[in-house]
Amino acid sequence: MTQRLYEIDAYCREFSATVLSCEKVDGGFEVVLDKTAFYPEGGGQAPDEGTLNSIAVLDVQEKGELICHKTEAEIPVGTQVEGKIDWDLRFSRMQSHAGEHIVAGIVHNLFGYDNVGFHMSEAVMTVDFSGPLSHEDIEKVELLANLAVRNNTAITAWYPSPEELAATQYRSKLDTTEGIRLVKIDGVDCCACCAPHPSRTGDVGVIKILDSCPRKKGTRIEMVAGIHAYKDYVYLHNAVKAVMGMLSASRDSVASAVSKQAELIQALKYENQKMSKKLAFYELNPTKIGDCAYAISENQSYDDLIFCANSLLESGVQKCILLSKTDEQNYIYVVSATTNVKDTVSALNSALNGKGGGRDTHAQGKVSAPNVDEVKSVIENLLK
Repeated sequence: MTQRLYEIDAYCREFSATVLSCEKVDGGFEVVLDKTAFYPEGGGQAPDEGTLNSIAVLDVQEKGELICHKTEAEIPVGTQVEGKIDWDLRFSRMQSHAGEHIVAGIVHNLFGYDNVGFHMSEAVMTVDFSGPLSHEDIEKVELLANLAVRNNTAITAWYPSPEELAATQYRSKLDTTEGIRLVKIDGVDCCACCAPHPSRTGDVGVIKILDSCPRKKGTRIEMVAGIHAYKDYVYLHNAVKAVMGMLSASRDSVASAVSKQAELIQALKYENQKMSKKLAFYELNPTKIGDCAYAISENQSYDDLIFCANSLLESGVQKCILLSKTDEQNYIYVVSATTNVKDTVSALNSALNGKGGGRDTHAQGKVSAPNVDEVKSVIENLLK
C-alpha cells in the first residue's frame, strides 16, 4: 500500500520516500514507493509530472492500493528518493478542478441538474449538465461562482464513515458507497472526488464560462479557472487592444466598429461580385448561331456563367451553351433556354463524357475533351 501524501496535504511539493519495487516496462520503468505526493490519473484529471532523484516521471497510475510511477530510468529497490512535483502544473489543475466543483455545485443547487460529463484538458474544461441552461442562467451561475471564490470559503476532503456517508447529501456519478472520498465546499457543494483540491476557494482565483451549447437534452459548457482564466483574459485583452488600434476605436466602441467594418466588407464583396459578373459578360464574346449562342472562356465560375446566360436570354437569345475551361481537358458548363434543355444537356454529356443536369430551362455540369475544337464542333451541331 502506497501512502498518499497528496490526500494528507494537497500542497506537498517535495517529499522523501523509499523504492519498494522497480520493473522494466515499455518505454521506461515502473517504480512503486512507500509513499508519494504524485497524484495518479483519475477523476477526470491527468497525472502529476515531476522527478524522482532528478529522473523524469513520465506517468502515474493507480493499481489497487499501489501508486505506480513510470520513470525514464531505473531506480533500484531500497533507494531513498527525493520526489519533486511540477507544482505550477499541479496547482493549475487544482484550481481548475475546484472551479468545476463550484460551478457544478451551484448549477445543482439552483436547477437540480446533475453533472453527467466532465473533461479537463490542460486549459479548458467541458462540463455536461442534465438540463437546459439559458444565457441568463449561465451568467448567474458564473457570478455566484466568482462570489464563492471571493468569499474564500473552506474546502475540506475526507473519507467519511459509513454512518456519516449515509447521513450526508453529496453529488456522485458512481453508485458505490465504498471507499468514497468527499470534497466539501462550505455552502456551495459536496461531491465525491479523489483529486487534490485547494484548501480555500480563494486559491481558485477566478472562474470564467467561455461558451455553452445544447447537448442532448441538457447543456454543455466550456470553462476555465485560475491561471488559465487569467491567461484567457490576457489573450482576449491583447486581441481587443490590437483591434482597437487597427480601427482607432475605444474599448467600449470596438464591437460596433468591428460590426461596421463587417458591413462595409459585405457591401464591397457584393459590389465586387456584381463587377466580376459584368466583366465576365464583357469578356464572353459569344458566337451566334441563329437565335442561339455559345461561348468558351476560362477562369469563370458557375455564378459567372449563370449571370452571362441570363443576360443573353434577356437580350433575345433563345438558347445558350456557355463553358469555362478549368484545366487542359475539362470544362464546366451552363445551358439555359426559353424552352426545355434536357435533350440538349443529354446530348452534350453523351458527346463530351459529361455529367450534369438541372431544371427544364437551366442545367449545369462538367464535360471533358482533348481539344477545344472538338468542344466547338459538338456545341455548333447541337445549336444548328
